[in-house]
Amino acid sequence: MSTLGEVLRERGPFASVYLDASHDTEDAAKALELRWRGLRDDLARQGADEETLRAMDAAAREPAVGKAGRALIAAGGRLLLDRPLPRPPAADSARWSRRPNLLPLASLIEPQVPHVVVVADRAGADLHAHDGRVETSTEVRGDQHPLHKVGGGGWSHKRMQNAVEETAQRNAARVAEAAETLVEGLNAPLLILGGEVQARAAVREELSQRCRDVLVEVEGASLADGADDEAFDAAVRSLVAQHRYSREHEVVERFTAESNRDGGLAVQGMEKVVAALREANVAALLIANRTPLGDRMVFAGDDPAQVAVRESDLRALGVDHVERQPADEVLTTAAGVTGAEVVITDEARLWEGVGALLRHT
Repeated sequence: MSTLGEVLRERGPFASVYLDASHDTEDAAKALELRWRGLRDDLARQGADEETLRAMDAAAREPAVGKAGRALIAAGGRLLLDRPLPRPPAADSARWSRRPNLLPLASLIEPQVPHVVVVADRAGADLHAHDGRVETSTEVRGDQHPLHKVGGGGWSHKRMQNAVEETAQRNAARVAEAAETLVEGLNAPLLILGGEVQARAAVREELSQRCRDVLVEVEGASLADGADDEAFDAAVRSLVAQHRYSREHEVVERFTAESNRDGGLAVQGMEKVVAALREANVAALLIANRTPLGDRMVFAGDDPAQVAVRESDLRALGVDHVERQPADEVLTTAAGVTGAEVVITDEARLWEGVGALLRHT
């Protein structure tokens, strides 16, 4: 949610669209055009202005690659969000409302896992830093000579062997330094190291304890021309997916543990969760996957963090403009502006479908 700054700061009303943008059949483009036309008409009936609808036209008609979805949010005649989804939504939807409809986005998009990938050999490495949305690549090339051991004997041979090892070690130190800079810059919880076996060992020895704690080594990648890195790429994707699941599972486990502890850092039920959001005291907002929060209504002010289950609660705080709005919009927007994580879960049993892991008691 913290990546949606422009959307969260914009004044509504908002057009929020989630549609199947798959391009896996011959008539996919025509089918997409028809789906968008129906959603566009629906938004117009709900009160959306023509300028905002036009801002969405081009993106809504753009097919994805293969089977996928698309999330679009617009307001004030501007397209604020155009994000591909890893899978189509269960059903296309369009909503014109005071707040952006972010709950489908939280349930459909894969949570971002910042990570760094390093493929090393004795001469250097290729490094790739992923902040969850954008990948940046860099290259470290150290000393090239001497790097190859030769046969023979005597003192000259031993000096050459030592020189080769020293060169490789200096190069490994440079790679490790570059990797640490990337890990620290992203606060990445995952560092993946591939490449030649000896080069990996040398880089590993040069890494700080902080980087070793998040390090996973993977066989199969190479910097050699023509190398097939498909298996390595698949392993990287798998590790990121595992880390993503582990993070969500960790949040749910911590919530459960805190719920079972007197005075623990967990609350559930609409009233307690909304109060914690209003106080910016939510580290993670948990929403039950099968509970339709859209059927629930709460009260909100102009500031997205001004939320309450009763109008009088906000009036007592001096909030003049109060509206009754759908809980799914209000809770997710409040989570976004207060820096809370949003976890859609089937694991936890949540009173009224919502819970919160608190920052403090």
